[in-house]
Amino acid sequence: MKYVKAMLGLGAMLALTACSDPVEKVVTDNLQGFQKQDINKVLATLDPSSPVYEGTKTEGARMMETFNLEYRIESMTVIEKPDDEKKAMDKAKLESQDTTGLDDAIGSFVTEADKAKADQKKREQEKANARRPLIAKVKVVQVTRSKGDSSNFLDNRITVVHTLHKYPMDAKPEWKIYSSKITNVEILKDT
Repeated sequence: MKYVKAMLGLGAMLALTACSDPVEKVVTDNLQGFQKQDINKVLATLDPSSPVYEGTKTEGARMMETFNLEYRIESMTVIEKPDDEKKAMDKAKLESQDTTGLDDAIGSFVTEADKAKADQKKREQEKANARRPLIAKVKVVQVTRSKGDSSNFLDNRITVVHTLHKYPMDAKPEWKIYSSKITNVEILKDT
């Protein structure tokens, strides 16, 4: 059930028109992958470091084999995103560098063992800073219906909040869905 909820949440995006906002586009592309039953397209929109990535790969493929679903977005709202993404990216890159020059100055006063420890600590800090993401959140209200006669699937309307990450130090930084939290589920009556 946990993965079904995750799949509903991750599949919570399909717009009929192209999105100009890169955050909205990732979410839309995610749902289009589900709509086309293309697990590779879905996975391309997910952060590989997400704790649900592997489960989504397995459960998403299973869901696509089991159900033929139609997705429709009723609303999509970006509720959190860096005001100036370029400045946030530049700031994150700067924070991962030693701009003070103190590392070189201190190097002449410490032993080789102390310097090795300091270098190791610096590498660990740089690695941690490099993986600190920019964060965006998108709230979506989505309707999912079975296209066929599937008594095992309940047509529904969900509200989901997707959290997206973008890692400034990646070679090609891109927004990816890290997690999805379903905040409301409404089972739809047959119409």
